[in-house]
Amino acid sequence: MNMDAISLVRHGDIDALQGFAFENGLQHQLFADTLADSGVLIPKFPLLDINPNDIEDWLLVHQVEHQAISAALDLSNPVNLLDSNWNDEDSFYDWISTHLSLHQQIVVALGL
Repeated sequence: MNMDAISLVRHGDIDALQGFAFENGLQHQLFADTLADSGVLIPKFPLLDINPNDIEDWLLVHQVEHQAISAALDLSNPVNLLDSNWNDEDSFYDWISTHLSLHQQIVVALGL
């Protein structure tokens, strides 16, 4: 699992953002598949691509998936991933860090 791809993305780098989206989507698919193997189904949305001009829709479905995964694993409810301004560099990096932490918690909880 490539945590670098979801943690080292640079603000304003569209190519890196697409790489982030792709790896994030793969991880979400692995999380959903692992949960499904134990009989737990969660909502799934297309997360492999981000439209930088319409980030809000991607953020919304991404939040829904994180909430479902956290509930299924009895993890604390994730922070609101919608509550961020990706145009602001500091806010963007705070979001990336918080999101990475969520993925790390899920990996541990699933034993991946």
